Amino acid sequence: MHSTSKNIYRNLFFSILCIGIILSGCKNGEEEDKNPLSEEEQESAEVRPEVIFAIADSKPIYQHIESQGVVEANQSVELKPKISGYVERSYITEGRSVQKGDTLLVFDRREAKMAVQQAQNTYEEALHKYRIEMNMRTNGNNSGTNGDHKKDAGKQMVRITTGLAKAELELEQAKLDLSYTVLKAPFTGTLSTDRRLANGTYVNAGTKVGELVDDRTVRLRFDVLESELSKIESGMEVKLSGPGAEQLKGTVMAVDPVVDTKTKTGTIIVEAENRDGILSPGMTVEGRIQVLKQEGKVRVPRSAILSRDGGRTLLFKLKPENDEVHWVYVEPEALNSQWAIINHEQVAPGDTIAVDRHFALSHLQIVKPRLQTPE
Repeated sequence: MHSTSKNIYRNLFFSILCIGIILSGCKNGEEEDKNPLSEEEQESAEVRPEVIFAIADSKPIYQHIESQGVVEANQSVELKPKISGYVERSYITEGRSVQKGDTLLVFDRREAKMAVQQAQNTYEEALHKYRIEMNMRTNGNNSGTNGDHKKDAGKQMVRITTGLAKAELELEQAKLDLSYTVLKAPFTGTLSTDRRLANGTYVNAGTKVGELVDDRTVRLRFDVLESELSKIESGMEVKLSGPGAEQLKGTVMAVDPVVDTKTKTGTIIVEAENRDGILSPGMTVEGRIQVLKQEGKVRVPRSAILSRDGGRTLLFKLKPENDEVHWVYVEPEALNSQWAIINHEQVAPGDTIAVDRHFALSHLQIVKPRLQTPE
């Protein structure tokens, strides 16, 4: 009896176990029916990388040459008196604007005026002697006829022997020295000096007392690679950017025909208006010259162009209806640092093109698109 009870319990246990296995299998089958996607499809659905896109357009692109240049004044001169003397008045002060012909420095003129008067007296005395000598020669030669050439030679000799020729030169030199006692501005500009000349200061001839700079118009020298030099011509517009990001415009005035053999660069000269005094001599300025304009069917950001094995280039175009990307093999017709020109039947203005986070994409991949923020 006891053995029979054990058999009954054993059979009941196995029956319950089989029922549990059957129910578990049915449950798994129901779950599989609810999720019919394959493992690859499930994996693809879960991985949707965020990709940055931009809208293609039909605008042209431009080729530019960029370089740094140094500002030079259009005119500048060191102020150096030609004579020595004592300062009577000085108008040379830092930053003062002057007009052409304005008086800058005046020396004590008394000695110079006396020298002119003395030279004038000597000249008049020599002139008197010359006239007497010429009258005597004229009276003595009335009976004969001489050629004009001999008369001119005789006059010149008399000018020398009577001291008239020397007196004339000394008078002219004295007047010139008197004019040197006043230093005037040779052109309109701004004064620069690091010294103050008080009245009575003795200044030697040739001593620098200041500098006059005309920076209303400035010149800039830019070094350009020899490979780019032939693209630049006189008259081209140059966009200038100062140290403080100030924006100005200049014009190419000349292209130096000589190339530096060490640096392999040539020099171009640019002229720019500087009425507001934004640029000062010695400043470093950024210059940008547009040398070429190129047009095509489509313009896309250069970052859209990717290179695959074998050197082939492609881009990814978005299908907005299902967020799927398609690769399109393209050959850019023109490139600059920011843009590329594309002529391809599968790419048109208005298409959405991947420009960032797209390096690892594959053909027909589903992505999470985000439009690039305009700059």
